[in-house]
Amino acid sequence: MASKTTTTTTTTSSGKKAALTAEEQQKIVSGFQALRDEQTQLVQKTQDLEMDLKEHDLVLSTLSTITDKQRRCYRMIGGVLIEHTVGEVVPALQANREQINNVIESFKQKTEEKAKELTTYKQKYDIHFSYERPTQQQQTSKSTNNVVDSGTTKKEPQDSGVLVEKEN
Repeated sequence: MASKTTTTTTTTSSGKKAALTAEEQQKIVSGFQALRDEQTQLVQKTQDLEMDLKEHDLVLSTLSTITDKQRRCYRMIGGVLIEHTVGEVVPALQANREQINNVIESFKQKTEEKAKELTTYKQKYDIHFSYERPTQQQQTSKSTNNVVDSGTTKKEPQDSGVLVEKEN
């Protein structure tokens, strides 16, 4: 029994026609999803660090009201409470706060770079989300569009699109 391969023809931005097999389509979608996952992870890490930064600010504001710098306080380091004085803890917290702030800025830059990379990838492979489906006028100008919907790629034939099924 002969196996069937579906080949879809799309028009690239340069006007050239390119044939994509189901495997190639899946690779494109997988690459796009990997980029989105990386961006999501960066955003989550940034949010976690921003929460840590707020906690540091809260502790620093509380400790700033204490006038006795020799007063005992406890600091958790690696899950262990260590006894210090307020005078020792405040500079360490300020230094940690500054480091966290630097990492947050770095993650924000990486997130922006990842967003640009995603946009470039979407444009390169003509990827559209289901809510970004082109209007009827735009549909007639393109042969087919890649549509990403919940992690799957669908080839939606347009008026002038070509869908060829070959037997191997």
